[in-house]
Amino acid sequence: MILNAYAVLDGFLAILRLGLGLLVIFLALATWRARRRRGDEVVASKREERGTLLFLAAFALVGLAIVSWPVFYLLLQSYIPEWPGVMCIYGVTQIGAGSVGTARFLPDLLRSMQLLKPTLVFVGGAWLILHLLNGRTATAPLAGRALLALLAVGVLATGDAVAELAYLLVPKKEEFVTAGCCTQAFDGAERFSRFLPHALVEEPYRHWLNLAYFWLNGGMVVALFAALRLGWMRKWLALLAALLAATIVLNLVFLVETAAPALLHLPLHHCPYDLLPEVPESTVTIGLFVLGSFAVGWACVAAWLGRHRETETLVPPLVAKLLSIGLFGYLGSLVMMALELALARAR
Repeated sequence: MILNAYAVLDGFLAILRLGLGLLVIFLALATWRARRRRGDEVVASKREERGTLLFLAAFALVGLAIVSWPVFYLLLQSYIPEWPGVMCIYGVTQIGAGSVGTARFLPDLLRSMQLLKPTLVFVGGAWLILHLLNGRTATAPLAGRALLALLAVGVLATGDAVAELAYLLVPKKEEFVTAGCCTQAFDGAERFSRFLPHALVEEPYRHWLNLAYFWLNGGMVVALFAALRLGWMRKWLALLAALLAATIVLNLVFLVETAAPALLHLPLHHCPYDLLPEVPESTVTIGLFVLGSFAVGWACVAAWLGRHRETETLVPPLVAKLLSIGLFGYLGSLVMMALELALARAR
């Protein structure tokens, strides 16, 4: 175990999330069983108290999940000096690769956490949206859906906390680094973009990828603006959901193939992890894109999972607010990326 200030903070947050995650699972299951039983006023009072405790625990859990996401990458950044062959966060993620001891689980633990953390934040936001809609109705028709989302939050948070504590506790100091530099993964021929057409990622044709990035993200901005101005309908949300999936994939490729080399001023270097210490302002651009993506996804959740005759007047304004946040995130991300690339070329 490598102990520093970030490890202590990360471990403390993981222990809190583990406790709250288990509490949320227990209370969500107990509330689900209680909903199927009828009781007197005393039972109803206990059920209400349990519901209040469940909401407070879940709200705190979602807040901790949001905070723990950047802390996790700060922890990985703090581990870089611990190994001579490690030059960036990617090198830290490869500690234990090829080992025959317990350290062989470290790369898989990190990969699972990098998927669990955004998923947990998104599902937590989806639960909060359903809870808010349900709280404004007379008969709480969305309680079952909100409880299922809350149960998913508890399971995801517990799994994430267990993986994080395991990562912190597994010995790493003496393990051999098989790929301490990100060059092998992001600059070599075996990086994930090998699955894409060469016309998108090969240097002579890279401008097609740039055009696709600006056209697709610009199209998302136009679609969001049109949905807000003309009045969103289910067909708009279906279109936005399709654009959302496409922009996530394209932006990941663009980040590796174009943004990282340009912003780092290293034309042959494609590691997005290096942006955190070298170009910290780029994290604002990425954060705005994540905010916009989550907001569009939450709008779809509100429209599709929040449908009920009691929420007919509640869903439209909520979806409009979420789409407005999505528009702000996508437009802000697009403008900032254009400015950052222009400044990088001017230097």
